[in-house]
Amino acid sequence: MAGLTGFLASAFAISLTGAMSPGPLTTLAITEGARRGRWAGGWLSAGHGLIEGSLVVAIGLGLGSFLQQPVVSALIGIGGGLFLMWMGWGLVSGVQAAANAEAPAVTRLGLVPAGVALSLSNPYWSLWWGTVGAGLILTALEWGALGLAIFYLVHWLTDLIWLNLMSFLTASGRGLMNERIYRGVLMTCGLFLSAFSVYFVVSGLRFVL
Repeated sequence: MAGLTGFLASAFAISLTGAMSPGPLTTLAITEGARRGRWAGGWLSAGHGLIEGSLVVAIGLGLGSFLQQPVVSALIGIGGGLFLMWMGWGLVSGVQAAANAEAPAVTRLGLVPAGVALSLSNPYWSLWWGTVGAGLILTALEWGALGLAIFYLVHWLTDLIWLNLMSFLTASGRGLMNERIYRGVLMTCGLFLSAFSVYFVVSGLRFVL
């Protein structure tokens, strides 16, 4: 049991660094926290957790090696990068009417589906699980299905904590933001996603070339 506890503590720390890495879910938790309230990040993490749980099981059954193949990595990078570019452009183009801006198209069906869509479209997410995540899963399986289940819950808890913290902070500070500051937040997030998307498209092309 001591070995499992030590592993879970390490897995929590490693997972938290992944959750805190700048990405589309963090960006959306920030913008939707100001727009929809302090629990927006929690709903995003719920969608993220649904698809992530399926991936954990799949990797446990051998999908990890498939995700590491160059052609697959290229498709993930290019496709995901283009999706993030579209989302970033939507944020930037809506800045001029920030106070009355519509929610990003990816959130039209709700924040839980948005959490699923952004997870699948983020190349970093797939590559992380195909490498670092796969190693953690193999270690968790030393304690059987129970070890895998506990590891997944510990990992998901880091996403829940981080995303909800981001939306809580922006929701709490929304009343302190004037429209100019809010436009600046949207512009920054949109430009960040656009830059992030270019990086992934280029990375995907490198796999092809």
